[in-house]
Amino acid sequence: MVLKKETTIYERDNKGELIPSEVKVAIDTEDEKQVEYTGETIFLIPATRGELKRLFADLAMKKEAEDESTRDFDGEMISKYCKTPAYTKEEVKYIKPALANIIVNTIFRESGIETGKSRKKAILKAEDDFAKNW
Repeated sequence: MVLKKETTIYERDNKGELIPSEVKVAIDTEDEKQVEYTGETIFLIPATRGELKRLFADLAMKKEAEDESTRDFDGEMISKYCKTPAYTKEEVKYIKPALANIIVNTIFRESGIETGKSRKKAILKAEDDFAKNW
């Protein structure tokens, strides 16, 4: 069977914007603070390869400028890619940490990056993979 282009690209609207899709949140069942979100869904758009490359480059620059930039990275991811519930960058600061982890991990999963137990390791591996392929 021949691969069809329509099944290999993200859906976009008439303006070329990615269409949000409803997905179950990715939880760590061993984390009791995340278990309460079992079965919950969010609407999000995936991060494309080009956007991920830019985010990783921005993250690398922030690492050089300051010690702790993970929260800024989470805020960028959540405010840009999580559509329902939608959060501003200011509101992201007040999200429960367990929920912020869930949302970012779900965005990664839907964007083709598996985080497993350690999101930090996954981010570093994804940065390396993107650097090797670009």
